Amino acid sequence: MFDGLDVDGDADIAVAMLDSRGLHTTGVKAAQPVFSVTKMFVATAALRLIESGRLALDDEVSRRVPQAPSGITVRHLLGHTSGLPDYASAPAYLDAVAARPAQPWSLEQIASIALAGDRSAPGRFRYCNLGYWLLGAFIEEVTATPLEQTLAEVVFEPAGMASTSYPAPGAGLTETGYDTRWAGPAGAAWATPADLVRFLTELLERPLLSVPSLAAMTTVTPVAAGPPWREPGYGLGLMIDGWHHTFGHGGSGPGYSSAAFVVPGLGRSVAMIARSSAGADLSAPALRFLQTDHRAAGQ
Repeated sequence: MFDGLDVDGDADIAVAMLDSRGLHTTGVKAAQPVFSVTKMFVATAALRLIESGRLALDDEVSRRVPQAPSGITVRHLLGHTSGLPDYASAPAYLDAVAARPAQPWSLEQIASIALAGDRSAPGRFRYCNLGYWLLGAFIEEVTATPLEQTLAEVVFEPAGMASTSYPAPGAGLTETGYDTRWAGPAGAAWATPADLVRFLTELLERPLLSVPSLAAMTTVTPVAAGPPWREPGYGLGLMIDGWHHTFGHGGSGPGYSSAAFVVPGLGRSVAMIARSSAGADLSAPALRFLQTDHRAAGQ
């Protein structure tokens, strides 16, 4: 059933795959950190709030979030086109994570480190975790509700994701004592592979979003990326490859890697979470897995 799954490095892998025969799972059943896969959840929440009239893609974020520079919109943050610098490789951030893994920083601390870097003009793709921190704060201001509650109400519950959560403060500790809230709205969520498959099915195959919202979400900004990508682009919270016909996201952080991708219209998707100190890249095996299943289905 899982032929074609080949991951480099020493990794304990949980997998869920949906095809014409149904949902198939293997490995750990409990929720685990999925890091940047979280961005799909936050983007979906933002788009559902737009549908309800509570915010708009062209809202300027600084009007509600003082840490955001002026001129940056919700659309910019969702699609990584804000031109803002990031913090993930900043020595001060890495040192703080290593010294105090159970004490995540606030948005104010994250922004002070990130915004010390060089900023470019909005428009071109520039991957930026800070953008999703700002977006999460904007959503909290608009809803007057903690982000974990909003995500549960407008994304996880409607999509049937019973094992997925965005952790409340103090509830995101891994077994090594790292709190995933260090990644904030850019990557703090926990999920199971089965829930990730359910999410992608609801997002791309069923009406979790309206037609206009899904069209906006899947409108691509070109991205410079090497293998395994062939025609890579980024929508609003989605990694998209035109050649592979895949939509989804990957993620990685201390101790875990994840990937979740769907081929819309064919009822085929795969999600993987690897617990590994090697930081295994799951995007390539996920794509190989989908292609292997595709070939098998055509035989």
